[in-house]
Amino acid sequence: MGLKVNTAEISEDYNDYDVPDEDSTPDNKKPGEDDIDDAPVMLSVKTGKAVTYIGLGLGILVIMASGVTLIKKYVI
Repeated sequence: MGLKVNTAEISEDYNDYDVPDEDSTPDNKKPGEDDIDDAPVMLSVKTGKAVTYIGLGLGILVIMASGVTLIKKYVI
């Protein structure tokens, strides 16, 4: 958890004239070239939704089980 740094680099380049990139070499993992960049990403835990869904699911199951029990007891 916390702040992580996502890094991406161009690993292969191509253009119509087959002119190589003169200021960077693809896929050499050298910082400072214009074919590599990074972005900070904040990772956190999202809370609250799972509890709601679990409670709702259990409530539905209890209602269905009660309905089946009552139908078996009084109708069948």
